[in-house]
Amino acid sequence: MAVIGKIRERGTLLGIIVGGALVLFVVGDFIGNRSGAQDRNVGSIAGNEVSVQAYSELVDRQVDLYRQNGTTVDDQLQQQVRNGVWNDLLRQFTLSEEAEKAGFGNTISREEYDDIRFGNNILPDFRNNQNFIDPATGQVSKEQLRKYFKYVQENNIPLYDMQKRTFVPQRIQAKYNDLVKKSCFVNSAQVRDEWAAKNTKADFQFVAQRLDAEPDSLHPVSDTELRRFYDAHKNDRKYRQTASRGFAYVRFNASPTQEDIDNARQDMMGLKTDFEQARGLKADSALVMAYADTKNPVPTAYQEGTADHLNDSLIIHADTGTVVGPYRDGNTWKLVKVARLADVEEARVRHILLTSQGEDAAVKQRADSILNVVKRDRSKFGELVEKFSDDPGSKSTGGVYEWFNRERMVPEFTKASFDEKVGAITVVKTSYGYHVVEVLGQRSRKERQVLTIDRKIAPVQAMKAAWKTANEFSLNHPDSASFRKAAEEQGLVYTPVTDLRPEQNFVPGLQDANEVVRWVNHAQPDAKSSEPLASGDSYVVCTLLAVREPGVPELADVREKFTTEVRKEKKAAAIAERMKGKTDLQALATELGTTVQNSGNMAFNANSLPGGYSDIRVVGSIFGLANGSTSAPIIGDMAVYVAHMNTLTPAGDMPEGAEDVKMLTDRVRNRAAGQVFNALKEAADVQDNRSQFY
Repeated sequence: MAVIGKIRERGTLLGIIVGGALVLFVVGDFIGNRSGAQDRNVGSIAGNEVSVQAYSELVDRQVDLYRQNGTTVDDQLQQQVRNGVWNDLLRQFTLSEEAEKAGFGNTISREEYDDIRFGNNILPDFRNNQNFIDPATGQVSKEQLRKYFKYVQENNIPLYDMQKRTFVPQRIQAKYNDLVKKSCFVNSAQVRDEWAAKNTKADFQFVAQRLDAEPDSLHPVSDTELRRFYDAHKNDRKYRQTASRGFAYVRFNASPTQEDIDNARQDMMGLKTDFEQARGLKADSALVMAYADTKNPVPTAYQEGTADHLNDSLIIHADTGTVVGPYRDGNTWKLVKVARLADVEEARVRHILLTSQGEDAAVKQRADSILNVVKRDRSKFGELVEKFSDDPGSKSTGGVYEWFNRERMVPEFTKASFDEKVGAITVVKTSYGYHVVEVLGQRSRKERQVLTIDRKIAPVQAMKAAWKTANEFSLNHPDSASFRKAAEEQGLVYTPVTDLRPEQNFVPGLQDANEVVRWVNHAQPDAKSSEPLASGDSYVVCTLLAVREPGVPELADVREKFTTEVRKEKKAAAIAERMKGKTDLQALATELGTTVQNSGNMAFNANSLPGGYSDIRVVGSIFGLANGSTSAPIIGDMAVYVAHMNTLTPAGDMPEGAEDVKMLTDRVRNRAAGQVFNALKEAADVQDNRSQFY
């Protein structure tokens, strides 16, 4: 019991904390230094300096709560917590301050606080948490929430305090966002424009020559042309540069040696003793959470054939409490404990689904009619499934759902399948619509449910050899030029990463890239190749290629991108010249080796042209043509076009009652909260320097 002695058992309610409540982060008590007197800051938001000490305290407090409740805090979770705290600070110094200026204050009444926890306006993180859903109704249980919050207040004061500091700002920010939404409206001119865009139609033909059909080699880009484009566009908003770094890496992989395999098995033998001596589901689950790579503390049905033949047979015939293993499954050792032999109720039914949106009297009446028919003659059920059912998943089986347990279906369907007798036919309403359900059979079976501790075999000895090889490569090839040349000569995979942003904590192609990200963010512009950096079961050596500052990009940083843009301009000009003066579309299409496209009756608000051409500006240009006219070449982002307008039909005056003000208003309001937050962030001049510390 050596391992179990280190693990604190916890109650069911406390376990729910991990499932839902801990996704919320706290900033209510954060005190920023508004004068900027800190020497060590992880950033600043709207002039509020965020000190590394205050930021770390918030992160540590959140991480401690995870640990106290049995959650293993790995690098990924640590990074999630840091990002969550930072995002809450962003809202604190933008939305919360704006809300206070708008008169919402910085606190709420006790009645309102209870209302968002277990009243009529429950916070989404709890309202949508399956732990608090009543299986009988499918709705959130206010009583379960009340018990949960009472338990937290009495047994976990740090979490109770954290929730209060979190929920109050969330509520105030939500009220501010609601105020913003309600201030949004659309005027009569916008309504008319929307109606006209939908109802202005055009029937036209066009020929398109794609820019990528032209070989790049035909359009070389000189330094003078590139510089001219750079000077003209470097200040364009779309080319504004965010802080980032470019680098390249090579990876030195390691595979477990026999010594690694034997050592890992020996470790699992030690765990097996603890697993065998553990008593009760809580103790077993605690071991799984503490030591398994796949942390599933809930017993799951064992599927015959999952293990190799010998161990599969042992598991199938084992008594409750027996631990089988360790046995090897690929690159993993496993211990499997038979947690229980559960009695599982199953039902077999057939049904006809009539979909509906909410309550629909006509659909309900049709379902009742079908019910009466099948009650009189059950042989017609299959025929009616084929004719009426909207469930494609069961239509091919005559509406039959083979044996399933109580957890598989939505609550209403489950009730009709298990609580009615075999042979009963009923109509039941679910979120999918109305079902005509016939119970074909019910049974109970024994299900062998197991808990598994799986541990990947770490290549400890092989990693030593990989480190030695990687270190030699690093020392012998300190600059980026020799780095790439040596990688190619030695048959190593040279992987360039164009943009690594300061807030980014992953690298394409790498696992556990924290050490790589940290080196790249801290490396000086003239840094030599990195020392070997651990990344999963491998070591990585990096070379720094570029350091980009935010704002106007340097030519070197956008050379490739701007070269592509200049080449596109040259291609477009060359294609337009060849298409110039051509009015016979069929002849032009034949000359270019393409076809004439027909628009059909296309609306002005279309975002693309037939054939997959997403050129919105070109759509506008074509709709500007007069009936019977043919355009000059129109240059778009994807191609060059010549179009002939057959018939342009204006929308005319909007009829009485055709306006849809609500739809337009809802569209504007649904975007409002995100747009306001983004605008506040942009105005806050956010400086995120966390990459220099973590």
